[in-house]
Amino acid sequence: MKRVCLKDVAEAAGVSAVTASIVLNGGSTRSRARVGAARQEEIRRIAAELGYRASAAARILKCKELNDIGLLFFENAQNIREHVGFTDLNIQFTRTCRELGIRCQVDWFDSLHHPDELPGLLTDGLVGGLLIAGNPNGESERFLREQCRMPFVRIEEPGEYSVMFDPAPALREALEYLAATGHRRLGFVNGPARFQRYRHIRGIVASETARLGMESPQEFYYEAEPYEDFSVDAVLAERRLMDCGEPPDAVLVSSAVLGKAFVSLLQQRGLRVPLDVGVVCFEATDWDALKFVPRLTAVEYDYTEIAARAVRMLQELMKSGTVREPRLLVPERFTVRDTVIDRRGRKQ
Repeated sequence: MKRVCLKDVAEAAGVSAVTASIVLNGGSTRSRARVGAARQEEIRRIAAELGYRASAAARILKCKELNDIGLLFFENAQNIREHVGFTDLNIQFTRTCRELGIRCQVDWFDSLHHPDELPGLLTDGLVGGLLIAGNPNGESERFLREQCRMPFVRIEEPGEYSVMFDPAPALREALEYLAATGHRRLGFVNGPARFQRYRHIRGIVASETARLGMESPQEFYYEAEPYEDFSVDAVLAERRLMDCGEPPDAVLVSSAVLGKAFVSLLQQRGLRVPLDVGVVCFEATDWDALKFVPRLTAVEYDYTEIAARAVRMLQELMKSGTVREPRLLVPERFTVRDTVIDRRGRKQ
């Protein structure tokens, strides 16, 4: 016989999974106050009739403090597979917990396609705190915003407690390096402007190119979709930038995947990288930038550092209920490799 789950009770009672969880799995006094006494009794009656039993984890959470922590990705399976950052974050989170002697769990949930459901790690997982990566939607986002009793820290998304990457110092360093090595015309393949991060990066690039006296006109700019067909975006971006009368002598490209495709297209055009065109990637990881010939010069995420800081923040939050620095920025790093050369003859 199929085990009755929280969603079954919620549907039978005509309430959300969040409301059912509050009543059946021990929501806070403030949360329960939002559900009338009669309604609470009805939900309990329906749960008993259906044979619902709270999980062992939920029962433990009611009666003891847990020091285990979890990492919960809000994304679909395909995007998780294609996102090098999620892979690296998973590895570094697990490694950090092992080094600190903390038991941990990792899970993922597609809240975009299941907006009315809640992941088990939020409601009945054996963890005392969570790191949240990705973008929760629907009931998951409402539960985190309004009713979650468990301490949680967001990674790479703003929140009351968050740890995020700071691209500004490394991007400025990269642009200064390009200017210092004789590059004067910058092409820019960015992510879509609907995301605040890419608007922020575009602002940094615009202010720095102006300060450094580099040309970066609108015809040198292209926005690529991070989860669409990157090969199509690479072709369109390369044509837009390189079909200009006087094309750029350096290109800043979002992601190592798109950067590799861009380098290949430049070579097919008969251009030499880095002799004719320099290429710098951002939103890359070191291992992804290294697995290519030529090795990519890149602005890179430091997932070792962001995982360690996020775990420490969550531990502090679980222990004391607050943290000294609720919003941390982790600087990205700029690494020079083979796709940029000193155009004045000083080979790097």
